[in-house]
Amino acid sequence: MLRLFRPLFLLLAHATDRQLARMVAYLKVENRLLRDRLPRRLKISVQERGRLVTLGRPLGSAMRHLVTIVTPRTFARWLKGDGRGATAKRQRKPGRPRTPDEIRDWVVRMARETGWGYSRILGELKKLGIRAIAKSTVKNILKEAGPGTQAW
Repeated sequence: MLRLFRPLFLLLAHATDRQLARMVAYLKVENRLLRDRLPRRLKISVQERGRLVTLGRPLGSAMRHLVTIVTPRTFARWLKGDGRGATAKRQRKPGRPRTPDEIRDWVVRMARETGWGYSRILGELKKLGIRAIAKSTVKNILKEAGPGTQAW
């Protein structure tokens, strides 16, 4: 009896696969048309990314041909990050990083104890091996520290 139903099941499965392939082809074209009418960049929430990753992960490398909402490279990055978009790295503030507190303390201490000017403090820091600081940085640090550290 199994011998009778097996070819029938294979025929149904094959027909269903063809029908699904046609549906996918239609949906891809429809998505492309709709995508052309949207603005250049779409904002996708974390939940939406998670849903896309959950549905796209089982498809594997076929996603390169299917994904249209983002680039395939972005989708691959989402897969690595479990759909969170940016990984769990801490976001940096824009601009140059703040001068380390240890260096700031040295500058303020030198100004208070010696009364030296910006250039002299900068020279002494360079003697100590601290070279990643500019004269204007020393000036700004002393301005922030307040009165009593203003070396002219």
